[in-house]
Amino acid sequence: MKRKVRVVLYGVGVIGSMVAKFLLEKEGVEIVGAIDVAKDKVGKDLGDVMGLGKRLGVTISDDVDAVLSNTKPDIAVHTTTSFMEKVYPQIAEIVKHGVNVVSTCEELSYPYLSSPKLAQKLDTLAKKHDATVLGTGINPGFLMDTLVIALTAPCQKIDQIRVVRVMNAATRRIPFQKKIGAGLSVAEFKQKMQNKEISGHVGLEQSIAMIADALA
Repeated sequence: MKRKVRVVLYGVGVIGSMVAKFLLEKEGVEIVGAIDVAKDKVGKDLGDVMGLGKRLGVTISDDVDAVLSNTKPDIAVHTTTSFMEKVYPQIAEIVKHGVNVVSTCEELSYPYLSSPKLAQKLDTLAKKHDATVLGTGINPGFLMDTLVIALTAPCQKIDQIRVVRVMNAATRRIPFQKKIGAGLSVAEFKQKMQNKEISGHVGLEQSIAMIADALA
């Protein structure tokens, strides 16, 4: 019998919980640990926090080193925030344990654009500890970059690329709605964007840079 892929969740919010539910349906995958800093989650069973109606025997902890040292995972699924500066120390801590990382951090999808120095540091650290780091998701990570790159691959000449994504934010999770400024007036939106209280769509620049690099 093949050994199951051992996974630790780093971040058990809305996205982390959705990923966890998907992983529980996959054969050959085992969730062996969960990390989160939210006080209302630490010490609780992962199944209870996810609202599964059953316990999974995985206790959520805020002690990263202890979880990684005790569980010896193959992969850490990282789902905390969108910005490279904030995730760097989190991912660096994982990589130092020689654990591979898959992250939903939008800026990590092409970190050389917004955080070249941190990207280089993380690349060096990952190589030192024989670990890989992948920033990916539906967007960025697939719809507006990887799919475009794949579709243009057989083309000898490209005159124009136009990618449009339209979605109804009203059906999305509340944190996402707040992040893009849903419900604000135009004046409030502009002010909050200027003060960096909201981010709008994070990852668009990374998608463009990724496409440009692939076509160069």
